[in-house]
Amino acid sequence: MLPKSYLVFKWTVYTIATLLLCALQSVVLNHIRVLGLTPFLYPVLPALVAMFEGPRRGSVFALAFGLGCGLLVPEPFPGFFAVVFPVIAVVSAWVAERLLSRGFLCALIVASLALLATGGCRMFVQILTGGRYLGLMARMVVGEGLLTLPALLAALPVYRTIFRRCAADY
Repeated sequence: MLPKSYLVFKWTVYTIATLLLCALQSVVLNHIRVLGLTPFLYPVLPALVAMFEGPRRGSVFALAFGLGCGLLVPEPFPGFFAVVFPVIAVVSAWVAERLLSRGFLCALIVASLALLATGGCRMFVQILTGGRYLGLMARMVVGEGLLTLPALLAALPVYRTIFRRCAADY
């Protein structure tokens, strides 16, 4: 069993890093517009943490992050991110543990899955509420994902460093 001080330190560092990456989204990425689309980094962050930390810890982080995003980011319905992000975390951890080793390719795949899952769930909510223009929404999901994936080059090294530096040597 790891000491509580170690766990508190590690998750404090993850939280600070996530807040800095959210600031990157707010200050830089929100001002990038390509064909009216903007990168959307938020779903990628819990996917990367879960890729490194596993399904239990990753999904708890994703739930907390989803609740925080629900307060700050417009969502299709209250609690949307708090529902979708833990599912993304479990799938990401499964991919990292069973299919691929934790590296750039795995991060690219889990980030793509996270973006597709978030966009797909938004589309499903639109279908349930009688929304139209699903073809346009699908193109937006793909375009948004393609714009977001280069930001993986900023997020992945941050979380990889935290995971390696805060590894327990007990």
